Amino acid sequence: MNYIRKIIELFSQNFTFVIIPHDSKKMKQISLNKGFTLLVVIIFLFSSIFSISSSFYLYTQNIYLHKNIKIKDDTIKNLNTINKEQQAELDKLKNTSKIVFDKLSQLHALENKVRNMLGLKNSKENDKIKPTSRSFNRTILLNKDLTNKESINTIASIIDTEKNNYDKLIKDIDKQLKYLNCKPNLWPVKGKITSKFGYRIHPFSKRRDFHKGLDIANKEGTNILAAGSGIVTYSGYNGSYGNVIVISHGYGYKSVYAHNKINLVKVGEKVKKGQVIAKLGNTGRSTGPHLHFEIHYNGIQIDPLKILNHNN
Repeated sequence: MNYIRKIIELFSQNFTFVIIPHDSKKMKQISLNKGFTLLVVIIFLFSSIFSISSSFYLYTQNIYLHKNIKIKDDTIKNLNTINKEQQAELDKLKNTSKIVFDKLSQLHALENKVRNMLGLKNSKENDKIKPTSRSFNRTILLNKDLTNKESINTIASIIDTEKNNYDKLIKDIDKQLKYLNCKPNLWPVKGKITSKFGYRIHPFSKRRDFHKGLDIANKEGTNILAAGSGIVTYSGYNGSYGNVIVISHGYGYKSVYAHNKINLVKVGEKVKKGQVIAKLGNTGRSTGPHLHFEIHYNGIQIDPLKILNHNN
């Protein structure tokens, strides 16, 4: 109650201001209510304090925002730089991917060429990666982000497959070279063919009979070569065949050299393709110096002209 009474008393009292001008002798008085005046002063003070505080707060916030904006700008610039670098790396990877697949395609073509030259068929593993599937994989990978694990795994898988193919190719080539080296397709002697494989009139009986080999005439003492690498299974005299040599080449092949003047190899001896094994002669039942040459395949006598290399 005392506070209310004091407030009422405050608003019932006035301030009186006396204004004395220089050019006038008349004074002016201004009366202001104490309560109202005090209220205005308090409001003014609070407004000033609020304005100053707000201005300071806004100033500090403005500084903070400018700093924050600068940091964000720098971050964006760094991100743009990183993005450009990553894009360059991605383009480089895509280009590398193209080069890898081009090289793989060239190697694939070379592999097929080598296989065709040696008479080898494509392996099952090799059949799985045909040019069409290669192009398909290549298109997929070149249109993908190469940081994608699936894409990288696809490249690695194809490279691993190619490596396995070439490992197998090396083994196949090794086997094929051994086979070609053993195959009795080298002409054992150069000369005139006097009698081919098949039916003929026998020179002694004058009857039609089946000639089981190939007769090649030349000068006595001419070198006789092994038609293929192998092991000598017979070397000696054998009736009408005279001095004869039999070589087992493996892979089902066996070759026979008859009417030799002299044999130069022994049973059990390993001979190389093109090695001199005998001298051409006229031993046994023969009409003149010549080589009677036979080829047996899986126990059956076959036409030597179908085996002998015609480029020799």
